[in-house]
Amino acid sequence: TTLRVTARARRKILRGLTLWLVVWLLACRVAPGRACPKLCVCYDTPMTVSCQSQNFTSVPVGVPYDSQRVFLQNNRIIELRADSFGFETQVLWLYSNNISWIEAGAFSNLRVLEELDLGDNPSLRRLDGGAFRGLERLQSLHMHRCGLTELPADLFHKLYSLQFLYLQENQLSHLPDGLFSDLVNLTHLFLHGNRIRTLSENAFRGLVNLDRLLLHDNRIRQVHRRAFRDLGRLTILYLFDNQLRELPGQTLRDTANVQFLRLNGNPWGCGCEARTLWEFFRGARVSSSEVTCTSPAPRKDQDLRFLREMDFALCPLPDPGSLAGTTTTTFSTKTRWWFSKGKPAVSSKGAFHKSGEAVKAFPFASVKNVHPVAAAAAAAASNLASKYEPMAEEAALPKLEPEEYWANYGNEDSALVRCFELECPPADESPVLPSSSSSSTSFFSFFSLLSLSMLALSLHLLFG
Repeated sequence: TTLRVTARARRKILRGLTLWLVVWLLACRVAPGRACPKLCVCYDTPMTVSCQSQNFTSVPVGVPYDSQRVFLQNNRIIELRADSFGFETQVLWLYSNNISWIEAGAFSNLRVLEELDLGDNPSLRRLDGGAFRGLERLQSLHMHRCGLTELPADLFHKLYSLQFLYLQENQLSHLPDGLFSDLVNLTHLFLHGNRIRTLSENAFRGLVNLDRLLLHDNRIRQVHRRAFRDLGRLTILYLFDNQLRELPGQTLRDTANVQFLRLNGNPWGCGCEARTLWEFFRGARVSSSEVTCTSPAPRKDQDLRFLREMDFALCPLPDPGSLAGTTTTTFSTKTRWWFSKGKPAVSSKGAFHKSGEAVKAFPFASVKNVHPVAAAAAAAASNLASKYEPMAEEAALPKLEPEEYWANYGNEDSALVRCFELECPPADESPVLPSSSSSSTSFFSFFSLLSLSMLALSLHLLFG
């Protein structure tokens, strides 16, 4: 009896062990979704499938559905079709392959994908508009060094969660209007090392949360004055090593929070076209690289940021009511020819005294009954004419420090007066300055009129 009980107990124990062995094999070996693809290595916690550097020419089959990370880099995958991915994952690396075509909707099954790396695929020259359809949770997209020559305007449609976009070192020459308009959460945009030539008004529309914009090492020649109007949160802007000769000051004023600005390596023109950019630097508190002038010749190799207000004295100021119009405002002591151009030769501009002090002439009423003591009145009034009084056009001009103003005063007939191509008077319309003799005659005529006027006023007050 004892032997029979012992045999039954052994059989029960053996059956139990066999059952547990079957359960373990089913759970760990043959359970669907947990098998590892051939030539790949799989890891748990988090579930990772690594198939890198195995010479795959297509996405391998058998990737577990619940894989959180899938690494397929450094293979020879040629194309990505709509049925290439049948698993949920958060990180997918496909960089350094031979991908030349991505079918529209190729990633549409990857609904929880957060990071997609397609970098270093030099044969990927173009993309279909729906290539990234369905990736509404995508946060980081890498497409650097892919040989891309153009981007469809709807490529990033509905990628509302995207925060990092890497497009550097491609062959892009143009950014379609509204390309980034759905990327309301984008913070980093890398576009350096392309062939971009212009930045249009709507190139960066919608990027209201962008923090960093890298545009260096392109071929940018022109930036629309409102190109950065949505970039109010931008803190880093790189535009160095381009072909910019000018940059509207309004462009940078739209980036009110920029902290690091790099503009070096551009052929900056520092004539009148640079005035608004110079004014931006006067009021901005930003860490900036040098802005080296290449023209005009007198300013070559100078830093635009450190030019003086006098350097732009001859320049017209922008008309705030017009995008293109300008209002002529200049310092008359150096550019009187501008105000007199097209006017009759006889004007009440007054005469220049050779000492460097100018006298403003103005019309007087005719004087009758002049008293013989006019000479005494003239002597008393001569002190009133010792300082130049600006005309109405000049009163509204930016003020100079007295020493800076007078240091350049009275040099209108000197060859040392600096002017630029568009501001210098034509050779046949050079400012006409009175000769020494005519200046002296006008000077004494003025005081004669002044003394007669004062005498008449005194007689009127005394005798009613």
